[in-house]
Amino acid sequence: MFLGWPFRRAIASGWAAALVCACSSDDVVTLGRAVPDPQFGDEGRPLANINSAVADQTPTLTEDLLDLYFTSYRPTGPGQGDIWHAQRASREEAFGAASLVSELSTPSRDVSPAISRDGLTLYLASDRPGSSGGLDVWKSERFSRDGVWSPPEPVPDLNSGSDDLPRPLAQGERVMPLASKRDGGVLQTFLATRASPEAPFEVEPLGLESAAGMAGGFLSEDGLLLFFHRGADGGDLYLTWRHSPAEPFDDSPLLLEVVNSLSVERDPWVSSDQTRFFFSSDRQPGTSFDIFATTLDLPVFE
Repeated sequence: MFLGWPFRRAIASGWAAALVCACSSDDVVTLGRAVPDPQFGDEGRPLANINSAVADQTPTLTEDLLDLYFTSYRPTGPGQGDIWHAQRASREEAFGAASLVSELSTPSRDVSPAISRDGLTLYLASDRPGSSGGLDVWKSERFSRDGVWSPPEPVPDLNSGSDDLPRPLAQGERVMPLASKRDGGVLQTFLATRASPEAPFEVEPLGLESAAGMAGGFLSEDGLLLFFHRGADGGDLYLTWRHSPAEPFDDSPLLLEVVNSLSVERDPWVSSDQTRFFFSSDRQPGTSFDIFATTLDLPVFE
């Protein structure tokens, strides 16, 4: 469990220290441990076989890391942003060539896919006919990993009269970090929670609003870590934390300096074992947004 993140602000980054209480001459009780920042394998490398000359962004993967869904603006799609998919046989291999998911893509904008861990449910943002205003959250399902996606249906309890964009669910599919413009002109992150996967969502402010915007939220399955980006059009990647799902997140997020550049980084996604980190960036000269990946080593508390 991540029980000591706030202690990192009391020490210099890059080393660990134990905080102990000498209760008697015979008993020493460990209260917490300060740890280094998250360690990345490198600044991120573009995914082979995935990126094109136009924008490819918002990566989202199944738990086994074998299926990748993302938004692409390549001209072979029907709309102003479409849902694309790529597969691989193992997580050590490169993905095969990406293909359009025709069941989920229309002449409208279809963006920000969020695939479930088991690969059987997918949320997306779309302004297709039937939307209530701007981009709405829509949901599609299928019976098997190689099955056809059902026609997407809007999710009324997640939608407003402004843009609403889904992100992957966490905490047993009960909590979604929803990006929305419902309270102003830029995207902010809200937490959409429900009592069970069958219950309706209730949307509440996160409490970390920024004048520059806050979106791309990715919540760890235990609900303790939240990765996100700040900036109306993206910007930099951050991480915040909390001690339990009942508490608010720390209001001094950690800037993920290793994977940020002078360009725009956004749309973080983290594997369930917290060892792989995916994101979007426009750092490559002569291209728009591309999808990048690197390895991740998050601090673990004993």
